[in-house]
Amino acid sequence: MKINLKSIFGSKPTPTDKPSVEKEEIEYDIHVDFYYTNIVNSIILYTYDSAKLDEMAPILIDPLTELYEELEYAFTPVCFDTVFRVGLIEDSLKNELLTFKKEVDDIPKEIWDWEFIDNHETWTTIRQKSNILLNKLGVTSRTYNDDFTTIYDSEGNIIRKGKNCP
Repeated sequence: MKINLKSIFGSKPTPTDKPSVEKEEIEYDIHVDFYYTNIVNSIILYTYDSAKLDEMAPILIDPLTELYEELEYAFTPVCFDTVFRVGLIEDSLKNELLTFKKEVDDIPKEIWDWEFIDNHETWTTIRQKSNILLNKLGVTSRTYNDDFTTIYDSEGNIIRKGKNCP
C-alpha cells in the first residue's frame, strides 16, 4: 500500500505528483491553442488558389512545400489528439479531418505544382472540402492566423513577430 504523505499532512498534490501520462497531457494542454491554430491554418491554406498562396510567401517562404508540411505538422498525433481531448474541436469531426488529411496525402505527386492548383479537378475538390470543413469547425475567416509566426528577412532579422511568439 502506498501512502500519500502529502495528503496526510494536508498538502494538495502538485502537478508533478501526477503520473507521467498526466504530466505530458498537462504540458500539451498548455499549447492547445497553438495546435488548434495549426489545424485551422493548414486547412485554410487549402482554400487558397495559386495567387493567394503566392501572397503567403513572406510568411510561408515556399508556399507549395509548406502547404503540405503545415498539414503534416498540424496532424501530428499527440497535438491533433490534444485539441479533441481538450474539446476545442468536437469529436464528431475527427474522422472528417482525418479523411481530409488522407485525401491530401493521396494527391498525386505530378499535380503538386503551381500550374495545377487552380484548375485541376483534384485541387478544386480539395478546396471545396476544406471550405466545408472550416464551416463545420465554425471558422468564418479564411485568413491565415500568424499569431504564432515569426517572419524573418533574408539576413535572419525579425521583420514581424506574432503576438503569441515567445
